[in-house]
Amino acid sequence: MSRPLLSFLLFFAIIFAPVTILAQASTSDTSFVKQSVNEAVQAYRNAVGQQAHLYNGAEYFVPLKGYIKGHQFFKDKSYEKGAVLYDGAWFYDVPMAYDVALDEIVIAHAGGGYSQTLVKPKVQEFTVNDHTFIHLKADSVAGTPLQAGFYDLLYDGDVKMLVKRKKVLKERATADGMEGNYEVADMYYLLKNGKYHEVGNKSSVLKVLGGEKKLLNKFARTNNLHFKRQREEAIYKLTQYYDTLGPQEL
Repeated sequence: MSRPLLSFLLFFAIIFAPVTILAQASTSDTSFVKQSVNEAVQAYRNAVGQQAHLYNGAEYFVPLKGYIKGHQFFKDKSYEKGAVLYDGAWFYDVPMAYDVALDEIVIAHAGGGYSQTLVKPKVQEFTVNDHTFIHLKADSVAGTPLQAGFYDLLYDGDVKMLVKRKKVLKERATADGMEGNYEVADMYYLLKNGKYHEVGNKSSVLKVLGGEKKLLNKFARTNNLHFKRQREEAIYKLTQYYDTLGPQEL
């Protein structure tokens, strides 16, 4: 029996002790007390036990370097409430952050005082900062241009758009000392007909989408899609538009 559960049971034993003594002559009262304790223990297991299942990962530690500009996290350098499908169960309102450089989910430990990572093989999906990330394991990406890890499912239609969020730490020695910064190196993929394709410019997207290229090119021009300056938005909008085209136009 775990220490928290033992403490919990002792607490209830103390609370219900007077009631038990006064009710020794009443079988029904004794049964009521027993049922109440059992229900309380079950409530404890449901409310605490399952949530505690999250907190079994390794402690998260990254050495702080004052000369590094930027940070390694997705979006903001702060905990945001998110949801995670972990070991087959959903957990909600979990304070978390996604370390893009390490490809790890970081959570605040329930006991406070430190942070920890979730056990990656147990994470199937998570949502944070209004983005949904899915975990693609090694066996599911074998023979594809993808590597195992977390992918931002940016568009989920007949054709799916996934983004591998990446940040690379660049450090260099200068006459004034060490300098460094995190550089974004996101990679984009389209999943069509069960096959993954890496894309980056308009021609690579059109090659994957196929169909009526004139319509796709016209849409790109009309909507001023810039594949160099706003690559992510351009790929997203063109993929979304492709899904709206009827079969007669493809």
